[in-house]
Amino acid sequence: MRISTHFWIILSSYLLSTLTDSSATTMEKVNLGYSTKNIPLPGKNEYLKRFIEKTEHFIRRLRWKANYFLNGTESTINKSYGFKSRNSPPQINELLPFEEDMTRLIQNIQFKDTKSNFQRKLNCDIKNKIKKPNTLLIPADKTTNFYAMNPSSYDKLVKENVTKTYKKSNDKLVGELNAKSAKIAERLKLDDRIEKLAANEAFVTLKDHKQNFSDHPTCRLINPSKSEIGVISKRILDDINASVISSTKINQWKNTASVLKWFNSLNNKSSLSFICFDVCEFYPSITEKLLSKALNFASEHRQITSQEREIILHAKRSLLFSDNCPWEKKSANNQFDVTMGSFDGAETCELVGCYLLSLLTKKYGQNIGLYRDDGLAAFNAKPREMERIKKEICKVFRDNDLKITVEANTTKVNFLDVTLDLKSGKFYPYMKEGNIPLYVHQESNHPPSILRNIPESINKRLSEISSDKESFDSAKGVYQEALDKSGYHHKLSFTPSQASRPQNTRRRNILWFNPPFSKNVATNVGKCFLSLIDKNFPKSNPLHKIFNRNTLKLSYSCMGNIKTIISNHNKAEINKATRTNDQKKNCNCRKPNLCPMDGNCNAENVIYQAEVTTSTTKETYIGLCDTTFKLRYRNHICSFRNERYKHATELSKHIWSLKDQKIAYQIKWRKIKQARSYSNVSKRCNLCLWEKFFILRRPEMSTLNSRNELVSGCRHARKFLLKNVLFC
Repeated sequence: MRISTHFWIILSSYLLSTLTDSSATTMEKVNLGYSTKNIPLPGKNEYLKRFIEKTEHFIRRLRWKANYFLNGTESTINKSYGFKSRNSPPQINELLPFEEDMTRLIQNIQFKDTKSNFQRKLNCDIKNKIKKPNTLLIPADKTTNFYAMNPSSYDKLVKENVTKTYKKSNDKLVGELNAKSAKIAERLKLDDRIEKLAANEAFVTLKDHKQNFSDHPTCRLINPSKSEIGVISKRILDDINASVISSTKINQWKNTASVLKWFNSLNNKSSLSFICFDVCEFYPSITEKLLSKALNFASEHRQITSQEREIILHAKRSLLFSDNCPWEKKSANNQFDVTMGSFDGAETCELVGCYLLSLLTKKYGQNIGLYRDDGLAAFNAKPREMERIKKEICKVFRDNDLKITVEANTTKVNFLDVTLDLKSGKFYPYMKEGNIPLYVHQESNHPPSILRNIPESINKRLSEISSDKESFDSAKGVYQEALDKSGYHHKLSFTPSQASRPQNTRRRNILWFNPPFSKNVATNVGKCFLSLIDKNFPKSNPLHKIFNRNTLKLSYSCMGNIKTIISNHNKAEINKATRTNDQKKNCNCRKPNLCPMDGNCNAENVIYQAEVTTSTTKETYIGLCDTTFKLRYRNHICSFRNERYKHATELSKHIWSLKDQKIAYQIKWRKIKQARSYSNVSKRCNLCLWEKFFILRRPEMSTLNSRNELVSGCRHARKFLLKNVLFC
C-alpha cells in the first residue's frame, strides 16, 4: 500500500510540533562579557531616594546613642541577636542642628554629566539585552553564564523542580509556624523586632557545568523563604561548632587556606593517595534524626539547653512558596527542611559534618577532612586497601541516610578553587571548565577605594593558592587577561605570603554613615559630612564625647549592580505573567464628576498632594496611603469635620485654622507617585521613601509638611511583626 508524500509531510509536521511542546525547556545562552557586579550610573531620583534611606538609618542610630548617653538609659534587651529596635527614637534637642544640616545636604546635592564608553555599553545592554519584554535571564549555578527563556518555560521548569520533592500545603500551617515563632520570640523578648515568615517565591539556577546539560538541563532549587528565628539559631550553632572543633581537633575546614594548611602538613606526600568525595544534595538530605544525632554528639563537648535545641529545630521547620501557594517537603515530618540560603543552613551543615568527621576520625585520624559537602582524605595505602577505606567511608554516610560520590586512588584532585598534587607536592589555582573569571570594570560606578584594591587583592589571592612562582605563572594567564579586559594596567606577579603577627585589636565604638556612591554626583558628600561634624559637635557640645571625627566615620555604599537589575526585571516579568485578569474599577463614586481624584480614587499605594487655595494664599500638603486613596480621603474629611481630630495631620490643622478665621477655601487632590509599600520580602518601603523624597527635594510641593518626617518610622512594617500573631 503506497502512502502519499503529502501524508508524510502532514505526519512529520504533527510529530515535530508534538516534540516541540513536550521537549525540554527552550533556552538561549547569553554571556554579557563582563561581571554582573558592575554598577551602572543611577538616575538622580533613584540616587536621592537611596541617600535619604541611608541618612534616615544613620540619624536613627545617632538618636538612640545620644539618648542612652544623656539619659543614662540602656536597652532592656540582654541579647538581641542583631535584631534592631522598631521603635522610633526620641528627638534629642542637641542633635537638631546636625539633623537640619543633613536635611539641607540632601536638598543641595548637585549632579554632573559623566561620560564613559563602558557606562554607555552597560546602559545599552540594560535596554536591549536585560529588559527585553517577556524574556527572563536565568543565572547559571557555578559559571558566569545566563540563559534567556520566556516566563512560561521558566514557570514549567520551576514547577517540575518543586513538585519533584514538595507537596502542596495550606495557609493554616503558615499560621502555626508563625505562632510557634512568636512564642519563642516572646520568651526572648524579641517579638517586637522579629518579623513573620516571608512568602518569598522559590527560584532556580541552572547547573550548566553538569554533563549533558544541553540535552537534559538540571537545576538547583533555591528556597529564599526563611524564618528569622534562623538568625538566632545561626548564632547558637556558630558557638556550638567552635566548641566542638576546638575540643575534638577535627578537620572541619572553613576555607581554602585551612585546606592548604592541612595539605602542607602531610608527610611523604609522594607515597600518599587521595580519596575525594562529595555528599549528594547535602542540605536537603539532612533529616531531623541526623541533626538530633549531631546535637547529641555536640552536647558531649558543649552544654546545649532545651531552649537552644528547640530554637535550632524550629528554625528548620520551613515552607517553600511557589505560585502564591505554600509547599512542604514530601519526605519530611513536621516540615523539617534544611534549605539552601537559610540563615543557619551552612552552620547546620557544618555541625552534621562535625558529627560525621568524628566517626571517621576515630578510625583514620587527621588524614581526613570536610568542607561542608566536599570531603578529602590522604592515605599511604595500596590500591586494594584504598578501595576498602572508600567502602567504609561510603558506609558511614549511608548509615546516616546520605549518598556520596567517591573518587579514590588518585594523586591529583581539584578541591574548592585549588588543584592539589601529591607527586610534586605543589598546589595551584583551579577553575571549573567553561567558567571564565570576570572582574569589576575600572569604569564601573564603584567607590574609588574598591576599584583601587581589586588588582592587588586578585594578586594576593592567586599568590596564596599557588605553592611557588612556577605554579603562579602557569595559572595567571587567564586572570591577567580578565584584568586587562576590565581596564586595569596591573601586572600579576608572585608575592609569597608572609606570616603576619597577630594584632591585639579592640572593638572601636564607631557609627558609620554609608551614603551611596555615584560618579555623576558633583557634591563632595564626604567632605561636607566631616565639616558638619566639626561644626555641630565642638568641644563645648555635651555630645562631643561620643560624636566627633574619631567616632563618626563615612564609608560609601554601592548602588544596585547589573545582577540586581536582572533579578528585579525577572521578578517584574514573572509577576506580570502571573497577574490575574481581575481588574478593579478605578472609581466607584456615585457621582463620577465629583470624584476627588478625577476618576482614580480606588488607586492603592499612592503618594498624593492636596492643594488648599484661598483668595490670597495657596498651601500644599503631601501624604501617602497603602490602602485605596478613597479610604484615606474619608479620614481626611472626618478630621476636617470633627474638631477632636483637628490635630490628626498638618493638613487638618491648616483647614481648622482657616475655618476659625472664617476664610473660604478649596481643596484639589492629585496623585503624584505610585510605589510599593513595605513588604517583609523586600524589607523596604518605597512608599515612605518617595514621600520623604518629595518633601525634601520638592519643598514647593509640601509647604505644610513638617521636616522632622525624615526620621519617622515606617508604620507599614508593624503589621509583619511577630507580636501581632495570635497564638493558636
